[in-house]
Amino acid sequence: MCDLNQQLTADLNWYVILNETSDGQPQRWFYLNGGEDAQGIWLNTPYAEWREVMPNIARISPEHPFLDWITNESCADWGIVVGAEADFATVQAHFRSLTHVWLPAGEHAFFRFYDPRFALDVARQCDDEQRIALMGPTQCWLRVAAQEALTRVDNPAPISQTNFQARAFPWWTVPEAVLAGLSEDPGVLVNNLLQGLSEYQQALYDAYPEPVLRQKTERFVARYQGEEDGYLAAFIELIEQEQQRLGML
Repeated sequence: MCDLNQQLTADLNWYVILNETSDGQPQRWFYLNGGEDAQGIWLNTPYAEWREVMPNIARISPEHPFLDWITNESCADWGIVVGAEADFATVQAHFRSLTHVWLPAGEHAFFRFYDPRFALDVARQCDDEQRIALMGPTQCWLRVAAQEALTRVDNPAPISQTNFQARAFPWWTVPEAVLAGLSEDPGVLVNNLLQGLSEYQQALYDAYPEPVLRQKTERFVARYQGEEDGYLAAFIELIEQEQQRLGML
């Protein structure tokens, strides 16, 4: 188990971005564990009324009690920890500007920067120049969940707060090489299958402890030989059949 408190150095300001689409209810637990003043990132956008799914950002300290919940009780998609020299308003404005991003084909889509299973993989696949643009005035993004090691994505040369200018979204384009890398990364596919299972068959997702379900998903990805667009349907069928054999369905 990683010690998140030791990762948060005093030379940066630290923030949590809370994923309100997570079944783990991170904002509720944030307030139950000493949190306060979480603010919606989509405020002052066309999505300002989407409060039930809006990601929220809040300042924390390296000794904040919420870190214990993140380390010991959180689920994989609770959110991310962000470190920056920049102040709260600057960091909030940067993530607001990433509400939508451009895809190489020319359409834009919501960017799940608040879901570490997606955001950290995108940032890791970027080269230095692309990562500087994506991470803007932030130095590092962290993710951690129960029984999962900490992952850190550093910004090699963050945009300074002095030079930072908030931009209207969408402005950042996901590089084609990043999308290609994500499609070849089995870890990304595992995360997407878990996300898909939770969205379409929540009862099946809840039937297993998360580490057990992740192991099953990793084994499925390693063995699957069907069509690429059939991954999710085949995975759901596999879990359904197993639950039927166990007499649970």
